[in-house]
Amino acid sequence: MPDLTRSPGSIPSAGRRLRSLLQQAGTLVAAATPVTVLALVLSLAGSPASAQPESSEAYFKRALQYTAQVRTVVTLPFEGDRKGAMRGAGFLVDAERGWIMTNSHVVSSSQALVQVAFADNEFVDARRVYVDPFLDLAILQIDPARTRNISVPALECDRMPQVGHPVGAFGHPWGLRYTGTRGIISGITSRFEFEVLQTDAPINQGNSGGPLISMENGRIVAINTMTIRGAQNTNFAISSVYACRILRLLQQGQDPSPPELTWVTFRDVDERRLLRIARNFSPAGLALEPGDVVRGVVGVKGQIDNDTQLVHALRGRLDNFRLNVVRGGKEIELAGKLSPAGRVMERRGILVGGVLISESRYRDGPDVSAPLLVVHHVEPGSPGQSAEIGPGDLLESMAGQPVRSLDELANAISEQMKSRRVVPVVLRRLGGGQRAYFSFLERPMPLTGIQLVDLSRDD
Repeated sequence: MPDLTRSPGSIPSAGRRLRSLLQQAGTLVAAATPVTVLALVLSLAGSPASAQPESSEAYFKRALQYTAQVRTVVTLPFEGDRKGAMRGAGFLVDAERGWIMTNSHVVSSSQALVQVAFADNEFVDARRVYVDPFLDLAILQIDPARTRNISVPALECDRMPQVGHPVGAFGHPWGLRYTGTRGIISGITSRFEFEVLQTDAPINQGNSGGPLISMENGRIVAINTMTIRGAQNTNFAISSVYACRILRLLQQGQDPSPPELTWVTFRDVDERRLLRIARNFSPAGLALEPGDVVRGVVGVKGQIDNDTQLVHALRGRLDNFRLNVVRGGKEIELAGKLSPAGRVMERRGILVGGVLISESRYRDGPDVSAPLLVVHHVEPGSPGQSAEIGPGDLLESMAGQPVRSLDELANAISEQMKSRRVVPVVLRRLGGGQRAYFSFLERPMPLTGIQLVDLSRDD
């Protein structure tokens, strides 16, 4: 399985390194364009359907009006992001609210400044309304006075395009603003972290977050998201079917958050369309057992084939649902209730000695007895870097006391500062040699530059 990277130059982590031991070789990169080192950015755009098919020129001309440029400066990155500037695309989805849809990797999941500009207009500050923790999607908001005269494109919310369907990608590849390319839908795959449409429409750095448009009716069928580095015209986009549900729930004032998945599933090399449970780490909310095959959600049309489809069916229904499950060859129903995944824009961390520490989000942590706190970022030239603390290091203890939460870490720092300015911390690092998965390190942690990082205060 290729390594999925949703932002250029994403920070390595213990979780990602552990995953890489189990993954096949290959490199999958997101289509977002950093200012200094170009990465890949995809665009999703659409246009209203009409009784008679229009020309591709008309569809792209319309996309010029509703497609925006998005630029982001990440000032302090959490795991998965990188400090620096990048550019991508987005498109208008709600003119009255001033809402613009894009990829989450374009706007980051970290402390950042985000700005948006439509054609022939200046950049203005944007607020991140919603960043999805499962799909690579986000909603931005700018002053609605700037969008009320722009026609909102129609999204294809009810069905996915079939293989061979003609499409056009629109965005800003390699800094060439408002560029359109054409191709077809090549397939659909759940090989990566979430299900995506595959297209041979050329997608390059600067297209991320822009529209993938049907060349038959002008509707937006997907949001361009990533490509495989070195492959020819093997690009991927998130279906509008999934994006529409998030948008509709937000517009209705409901929480569109996906469930906090407590299980991991089997990944079959032949990509069989089968959601089969490998481990369930918290069966209290949903009593799935290893070997169970999930077939559907009661009351929701369609068969469930993968995690993405299950998450889609459960959005807005987390408090009370029932699943159709096959267990031991027999069909049963399971009633369940799941917690929403942690809100991206409520992430917190502690910066100390140039080291950003926050919670780990890997649900299979119990299998490796992983601590709950991980180093997300180390500032270049900081005391933490001098102490050889690295991104992905797992925090075990401070001054001999175990720390399992940000609150415990904050209390430990406060207590230690009464008597010293440097304290020993014990870290765990993946790569313990021939007889262990992890090595243990004791490093001096300078108690300087202490800062609470809280994304809920940024926007």
